[in-house]
Order: sequence, then C-alpha cells, then structure tokens
Amino acid sequence: MVLRLMPVQYEAMGRASYLQRLRELIRQHFPQQSAGIDDDRMDQLLWQQTLLARSYGLEDERSAARFALTAFLLGEGFDRSVPALAQILDSDQLSPSRKAQALEDFTLLLFSILGRQQSVTDQEPAP
Repeated sequence: MVLRLMPVQYEAMGRASYLQRLRELIRQHFPQQSAGIDDDRMDQLLWQQTLLARSYGLEDERSAARFALTAFLLGEGFDRSVPALAQILDSDQLSPSRKAQALEDFTLLLFSILGRQQSVTDQEPAP
C-alpha cells in the first residue's frame, strides 16, 4: 500500500512547519513579548501577516517571515502606519527580497535608536 498525499495536504504540512519555525524563533528571541500569546493564536496572527505579505509580493518563505516578524515587533498595520514602509512595500521597482531587507533594516535601526534613547534616559539623574 502506497500512501499518497494530495497537494492540499503538502501545503498544509508546509504551512504548519513554517508557522512552527517562525513561532519558535519569536518565542526564543522575544520571550516576554510572546509569553501571553498561546500557540494557536500566535499561528493565526502570523498566518494573517503572511497572507498580507503575499499581497505585497513577498511570496517566498524568508520574505514573508520577515514581514510577519516585523508585524509582531511593530504591530499590526505597521505597513500603513509608517509611510516610508508603505512606500517601500507598494513599490513596483523593488524586488521582494529588497522589500523584505528594507523592513529588517528599518526595524533594526528603529530598535537600535530606541535602545540608545533608553540608555540615555536611564543615565539621567532623577529630579
């Protein structure tokens, strides 16, 4: 007897694997921020963002994951609330990988700046 999987079953297995890896990455690197979200809800949120990423042409797994991770860090709707990112995502001139890299670069820069500001604030004497 040969076990045959339908294309839909292959897709479901791939989706589950993708979501599990992305969820584990988030839980590993952002344990406090992800602690209050159960696995099913996290998968639902990440899949919604992955589908949104596809609407911007980010269809390969790496690019879609970068988008979903950015949404986790910056919040749902970041793609419209940050005008520069909206412009990048809407661009017909940028490849999907360049768009995804721009998201990552922006997020890293933002958190770097916020981290430096927090350090300065922590060093200021209390009134």
